[in-house]
Amino acid sequence: MDLIPLHPSLGARVENFDCGRDPGALAEQLKTELPRWQVLLFRDQNLSDGAFVDFCRTFGTLELLPEPEKRHPEHPEIFNLSNVKPDGSLPHRDEPQAVFLRGTSRWHTDSSFREIPCLATVLYAITVPPVDGDTEFANMIAAHDALSPDDRAELERHRAVHSYAYSRSTNPGRLDPVDPEELAKVPDVTHPILRALPDGRRSVYLGTHASHIDGLPVEEGRARIRALEERLTAVDNIYRHAWRAGDVLIWDNRSTMHRLTGYAVDKHERVMRRCTVVGTDKVFPAGG
Repeated sequence: MDLIPLHPSLGARVENFDCGRDPGALAEQLKTELPRWQVLLFRDQNLSDGAFVDFCRTFGTLELLPEPEKRHPEHPEIFNLSNVKPDGSLPHRDEPQAVFLRGTSRWHTDSSFREIPCLATVLYAITVPPVDGDTEFANMIAAHDALSPDDRAELERHRAVHSYAYSRSTNPGRLDPVDPEELAKVPDVTHPILRALPDGRRSVYLGTHASHIDGLPVEEGRARIRALEERLTAVDNIYRHAWRAGDVLIWDNRSTMHRLTGYAVDKHERVMRRCTVVGTDKVFPAGG
């Protein structure tokens, strides 16, 4: 299994790998390479939905995400990220389906609204726009290392409140309401802003699910979070992935943030299959 760097800061392309045939024998190596590279790309894949789920299970148990209507009818572990309506048409940019997708253009880390957040996300490109619709990844280990000692000491004192309800409320338009029973399954949680990783490194853990800083006035905390994200995604730590149909991409949510770049959501089809790998540990603070 050969790995070719994608960017000086993070990411590798895995060469000569068939996600439908190879992962069993190489599962442990893939698990080792993921935290090292943070983003792994597999090009030119041709997977059935079942084979995609099997590949994703290489990395662990898979989540069921909070909105059942977006789950695959036969494989509920698959979350359909698509702007194609059931009748084959495309939504107006202000319809809830398009609003949800446009909301992913904000920096975030998946499932940080859980007490035990996810480990990784796997995305399989079925149909991609002719232009734009890329995904950017920010190396939050590099972001941590770029902090001054005084900044680290200050941030180690704080925890952020992560909220699924909050992140939905800040989408750029109206979304379909979530069933109250589903929403009750994801109450607000707090996580340290600087987190320890299993290999001893540290990362900054924020994103759009981070509502505010626990113990500070809400608006002050929100302003500080957004300013910190802006500063820490401007330190040459960004890989921008231009999707091709057949791409499978997995990223480590413990040490990255990501966002969709804008595209004509009402003009070009973009169909992705997503699975999310369950985390195994709570978020431990970087300060010990």
